[in-house]
Amino acid sequence: MILDAGGRPVERTVTHRRRRGGGTQQVDIAEMRGTYGWTGYGYRAATTATSDKRAYLTYSGDKHLQFHRKKLLAHSRDLYRNNGIYLGMIERAVAYIVGSGFGLRVKTSSKTANRRVEGLWRQWWRRPEIRGLLSGPQVGRMICRELLVAGDTGIVKTEKATVRLVEAEQIDHSKLEDGISKDDYGAPRYFYVCPYSGTGRVDTKKAQAVEAKKFLFLTDPARPSQMRGCPVLQAAFPMLHRINDVCDSEAVSWQLLARFAVAVLREGGPSLGWDESAADSDRRAADSDGNDVTTRVTELDYALIFHGAQGEEVKGIDHNIPGKNFPESIRMFLRLLGLPLGLPLEIILLDWTKSNYSQSRAVLEQAYETFQNYQDLLVEQCCGPLLAWKLEHWAGDIAGRALEELRRGMGRDGTPVAEWIRPTFPWLDQLKEAQAHAAKLDRSLTTHAHVCKSQKFDREDVLSTREAEVVEAIEIAQRIEAQFPGVTVPWQPFAGLAVATAGKTPGPDDGNKEPNEQDREENEPDEAQRGDDNE
Repeated sequence: MILDAGGRPVERTVTHRRRRGGGTQQVDIAEMRGTYGWTGYGYRAATTATSDKRAYLTYSGDKHLQFHRKKLLAHSRDLYRNNGIYLGMIERAVAYIVGSGFGLRVKTSSKTANRRVEGLWRQWWRRPEIRGLLSGPQVGRMICRELLVAGDTGIVKTEKATVRLVEAEQIDHSKLEDGISKDDYGAPRYFYVCPYSGTGRVDTKKAQAVEAKKFLFLTDPARPSQMRGCPVLQAAFPMLHRINDVCDSEAVSWQLLARFAVAVLREGGPSLGWDESAADSDRRAADSDGNDVTTRVTELDYALIFHGAQGEEVKGIDHNIPGKNFPESIRMFLRLLGLPLGLPLEIILLDWTKSNYSQSRAVLEQAYETFQNYQDLLVEQCCGPLLAWKLEHWAGDIAGRALEELRRGMGRDGTPVAEWIRPTFPWLDQLKEAQAHAAKLDRSLTTHAHVCKSQKFDREDVLSTREAEVVEAIEIAQRIEAQFPGVTVPWQPFAGLAVATAGKTPGPDDGNKEPNEQDREENEPDEAQRGDDNE
């Protein structure tokens, strides 16, 4: 709806030509652009588009990307390099989605094969990249970052049993717009990988064809007719530029007003000010309005004084002029900015000062709906295929039955034999989170591996460390008992564990109570005793 200066809908006049008696007659029709006019709902929206000469064309997903994908990709790269908000959002999402990496837990019928495969995977994942520069967790974060920034990425399975990471720009061909050769059903046959030239440009003349079975293509297309991806935040690019402009203008306003000291309004102000001021050395010809007095300033070390000509009054400058509601406005803009990626404001700003524990948990639960989708994508398109590929290299070190189960992906009981331990959201309140996870473990609602991963630890590392601590604690207790015969020394304190009292096993909440609270519970009479006392 278009409004005039008074806030009323603008009338629109359309001219129809009607022939009558060999002549031409002009008929003017005026309608209101309101709810029931050309800007109405439903089918009326199509009428609005036609009357306003706006055309919405329908193409396939690949056709739409053909026009804009490379420009959007270049735009996204530029924002990642130069826009702190965009960089922060991407990095926060990568940290929550990948974190310290995914852990592998194998559950075949052979425990020996399980430990063997897990050990081989950890050993290879230390440096899986062909250059030997990136560790496994770094490779995972790099892949996730490329998915968010570029929309898709690729991995070449090299002959050296390592992987080569391919950027979205490198999947290209001089005669194929998307750089992918497909069969009649649209399934990829070859991916064309281009090197970068000496000038840093993609050299499509040197594109090399890589068979689809040797190439992992990670993408999350929005349409069935779409093969390539696009930056996940591309719909928010206009909002990013607006927020950047608002922040720049606000900063410039503050910078200028911070230097304004007073305005001296007095009779004969221009002439007096001329004598007391100097020419502005930064003035350009385009800045002058024909009056040289307006460009005269008196500069002090920390202030500027401007001279006026109305009365004799000295007025202080209000330093709250620019954007009195700027903080709340920018917070709302950032909320809208995080919608495409499911990022709440607290994660974007890293500011939890206005949220309590329940609110923080709620927003993280919502954000992790999106994060888990990307974790599923990484498992299905990256981790799972890489494990299947490496199993062929390790076939000689794995028992036949366990290898067959791993190849099928299912055990004899029909359950998956490979489980990927994914990062969960961080612990906001250590005590409450520990109690919650302890309760989940007691009721078999989670596993020890998942709890360790939520703290960015691998279960195998935790168990091996705890084993060494317990063995050392027992040895210390035994040495003390040997030195003082007849004295029983509990080993638990030396391993950081609570000592079990007679007839009672320490529970998860025992160590969380204050001493006076425990004494109060122990000394408090039971119901029967209170009843006797009352009688």
